[in-house]
Amino acid sequence: MLWITRIFDDAEWIDIRATFEDQFEAFGRPRDMMLVAASLGDGRHRLCIGVPEPELLTAYYGFDPVLRARLPPAPTFLVGHQDVFQAMFQCGG
Repeated sequence: MLWITRIFDDAEWIDIRATFEDQFEAFGRPRDMMLVAASLGDGRHRLCIGVPEPELLTAYYGFDPVLRARLPPAPTFLVGHQDVFQAMFQCGG
């Protein structure tokens, strides 16, 4: 999975989530696509998007690439496959 990340205030990322959900459905709900978020505790959230192909990243502006090892250790699952999320974040995968 290729990962990108960006910090948002409160609900500024609602449009990004909608875009991701549309993309996820359009590509047949691939197992290697995921959207997660981590609260930063001050009304801000770090949104992280994982996709299988670099072309899918063009839909997201202002994000920075991030290595899997630099993702939040315990994010909140938003969109994707729950079992893949659990394997990656809750089981230390």
